[in-house]
Amino acid sequence: MKLNLNLKYAVLYSIIAIISVVFYIAFGHHLSRILESIVMNTGLEISEPLIYMSAFFVLFILTDKLYNLFTGTIANKSIEQKANQLIDSIDVKTQRESERMINALLVHLEAYRPYETSFVPTIIKTAVKVTLIIASLFFIDGFAASILLFTAPFIPLYYVLVGLQTQEESVKQATRFDNIGTLFLNLIRGKDTVKNTNSKETVIKRLEADNKGFVKETMHILKYAFQSTMMLEFITILGIGLVALEVALRIIIFQNISFYTAFFVLLLAPEFYNALKVLGTEFHNGKLAMGSFEKAEKIINKPKMNTSYRGKTESFAAEAESLSVGHGDKILLNNSDFTFSKTGLTAITGESGAGKTTLLRTLLGLHEPVSGQLNVLTKDIGYVSDQVYFSDTTIYDYVSANNHSEDEVHGILNKLKLSASIDNLEQGIYTPIVNHDIPLSGGEIVRLKMARVLINKPEIIIMDEPTEFLDAETEQLVMKYLTELKETSAIIAVIHRRQLLSIADSHYVLDNGELKRGDAV
Repeated sequence: MKLNLNLKYAVLYSIIAIISVVFYIAFGHHLSRILESIVMNTGLEISEPLIYMSAFFVLFILTDKLYNLFTGTIANKSIEQKANQLIDSIDVKTQRESERMINALLVHLEAYRPYETSFVPTIIKTAVKVTLIIASLFFIDGFAASILLFTAPFIPLYYVLVGLQTQEESVKQATRFDNIGTLFLNLIRGKDTVKNTNSKETVIKRLEADNKGFVKETMHILKYAFQSTMMLEFITILGIGLVALEVALRIIIFQNISFYTAFFVLLLAPEFYNALKVLGTEFHNGKLAMGSFEKAEKIINKPKMNTSYRGKTESFAAEAESLSVGHGDKILLNNSDFTFSKTGLTAITGESGAGKTTLLRTLLGLHEPVSGQLNVLTKDIGYVSDQVYFSDTTIYDYVSANNHSEDEVHGILNKLKLSASIDNLEQGIYTPIVNHDIPLSGGEIVRLKMARVLINKPEIIIMDEPTEFLDAETEQLVMKYLTELKETSAIIAVIHRRQLLSIADSHYVLDNGELKRGDAV
């Protein structure tokens, strides 16, 4: 079985486990000698064996604790590394992908944690323990060792078969979880749409179907867990019973075994089977965890988005050469050449679904084009999206981007007439934004995004519907600042409201795969 563990750590795990088990066997040896002396009155002076027994018992406890501490530390570092790999893999193109990423990071990766914290250490410790116990018993009682050797394979054979099925069911369960999570988030976002289109019954049926599937997969897993536990208990009791029977026959009938040997065998045999039984339970949990990890691993191993199409230009904000943009087989911009000026406002219009937002995402480096080259002036780009999205932060941190003082933030908020609304919040500009929840109206959110851009003044500003949700007065206010900002920055904006065209320096229309020059007004 291949373990997700570095060879160096596997060797260290094994060394600590060997030392721990040797201490336990040494403890059992001296305990057996002491009891034989007491029961059989052999005349052994027990003071020295008692000291050894106590010392080995303490050493066994300490090394066992050390093993758990060391393996836990290494496992947590490994999980942290995998979490960082997931974070490094973030180049999501859709909301659905972002939701899968969150599930992988916060749910599936956490469900995988027991694999490295418990399953892998148990596998190594058990392999060491059963090997050393059988080796020791062959020197003490070959018959008992043979019984252990004969019955032991039945336990791993059974839980391997169960575990493989468990992993398959776990993958199905994790997939169901992703579907439920995505559907629920989409439902929350589109609750007004559901209400206005009378789609309540359809949504409920979809949720119920996914929920029933999730419960079904979970019950299958619990069934395998129950069957596995029952069979492991049966095999363990049977194995210990056979060893006890062998010892009893040799003591009572054949009388060819000493008390020391009998007790030592009966001390080690249960430990042998219990180790295998624990391994059986951990194997079930381990395969369950691997099922979850498969969902995260797909994201970790996903090929990185190709960014070789993005070059550097000194003459323009953006320069395209034979650029084609689309989704799959659908081409939205076909073999286009264009340039956007280093300063001024470039407006892009077009019918809904023509590909305007996709073009902006290509300029940002968030969407890989089908073909062609796109040269960009700088990486200093500000983005005002048409979607309401904020990471978990505060209003101050969001606007300032850790580059501006509290007074500067208050200044820009005041200019955009946001101060009154934000000052009315209990924590003011330090109000936390959690799970995109911000106590502002749609127009105020747009102005907040504008505040971040205006205070930081990036060289390129990309906007998607910058005056969406704004009333006429606020729109005029935003246009005033955009007019000032375009003197030093390149503003590339997708617009629907014609008012913005009055301050545009150039105008492009995206239509039928072509980016045509419109009338600059």
